Amino acid sequence: MEAAVEVQGLTKRYGEKLAVDTASFSLYPGQMVGLLGPNGAGKTTTLGMLCGLVRPTAGTIRLFGQPLQEGSRDLLRRIGLMPEVAAFYPYLSGRDNLRVLAATYGVDPSQVDDLIDQVGLAENARRPFKTYSQGMRQLLSLANALLGDPDVLLLDEPTNGLDPFGQQRVHSLLRELSARGKTILLSSHLLRDVEETCERVIIINRGRIVADGRLSELLRASARILLRTTDDERALGLLRGAERPGWVGSVTVEDGRLVLQAPPEQAGELSAFLARHGVYPVELMPQRDSLRSLFVEVTGEPTEGRARG
Repeated sequence: MEAAVEVQGLTKRYGEKLAVDTASFSLYPGQMVGLLGPNGAGKTTTLGMLCGLVRPTAGTIRLFGQPLQEGSRDLLRRIGLMPEVAAFYPYLSGRDNLRVLAATYGVDPSQVDDLIDQVGLAENARRPFKTYSQGMRQLLSLANALLGDPDVLLLDEPTNGLDPFGQQRVHSLLRELSARGKTILLSSHLLRDVEETCERVIIINRGRIVADGRLSELLRASARILLRTTDDERALGLLRGAERPGWVGSVTVEDGRLVLQAPPEQAGELSAFLARHGVYPVELMPQRDSLRSLFVEVTGEPTEGRARG
């Protein structure tokens, strides 16, 4: 399958500051990918380069197999961007804002009402934009990104300011769009957005990609088992020895416990392995990793469910 977006060695400098450092990744039709990183990590700059708003310092971007260059209007028409903060005419209604933008883009304005219904803005479509709450502004921005039925969606904080019902509605819409073959790159400080919608995650830190893969596989690789036994010293030797099970990764000692990088579902087999050597667990706690702890592990940044930048 041909990639919808292909990035190689993408770099952006602002003077001495290296905002994005040789990023490389590909996005395919039907994929919904989460883009995470701390404040200033380079996420917004990356989105800007993908849609032609920011000129890269180095590297290449290919959209649908063709290089993105100045004047690539036909390619950019297939990209829908939802920026973190969008500008609209304050005295026009949400509906009229979309109709003006549709005319500007050369898009049939008849699709505006359908988009308003899809994002859940129908009850407030005739109100002036200046009276909109932050959540309503986000919904209008999402509808704007969907004008023209683009093949690739670049979404920056799509559920910021929405109540739980609004978040759920947006999640459902994004899953539907992905099922229709749309390519979605979703940047969010709400880790729940990514956990509930994305199968793949790209984590960027200080401009560099530090993790990229299926979320389930990334979490599995960083899962742990905490262990205390009747003889921790002997257990440590066994688990670091030549006969240790192949699924046991690193083994360390933290706070008086053995900490194994190992799949939680192997806890029973671990107990049996130690028992065969006369060592018995007295405390065995499998820990499935979360996206939050994975984020902290690969970036070194604390988070309370948020990862901005």
